[in-house]
Amino acid sequence: MAGLAEETRELELLLRQINYLMNHYTRTYLSGRGLTIPRFWVLSSLAADKPITMGELQRRLFLAPATLTGLVDGLVEEKLVRRWRDNNDRRLVYLALTPAGEEFLAGILKYRSSVLEKALANQDGINLGQLNAFLRLLLTNLRYLCPHLRSS
Repeated sequence: MAGLAEETRELELLLRQINYLMNHYTRTYLSGRGLTIPRFWVLSSLAADKPITMGELQRRLFLAPATLTGLVDGLVEEKLVRRWRDNNDRRLVYLALTPAGEEFLAGILKYRSSVLEKALANQDGINLGQLNAFLRLLLTNLRYLCPHLRSS
């Protein structure tokens, strides 16, 4: 019987491999639409919090300010993201998805869900509700370990 450390290593490896494959499928889907994985991350983060400051988005995505600015510039140019300055504090720059950005992101998420549905097809005996509950608990516990991620 495998010990906790061995099971934990296997879980970490499986999560990493799943993430790699989902990013591969997503990258393939996005390449035909002129978008990259980092731009997808920006769109996804903006969908979760509306609006959000550039600074908060930079902290959440662990990106350098110049890198994030380049990504956002392209998304603004493509009219997927709206950017504006705070009226009271001009140093604050806010971002939000445009309706076109919301629609574009919905298409990406629908595609990603279809990939998972295909991977889970014909898997009798799998309780997806229990798997989701476990993953939510794991996510909550991981956020708790990192204070600045607790609200995300």
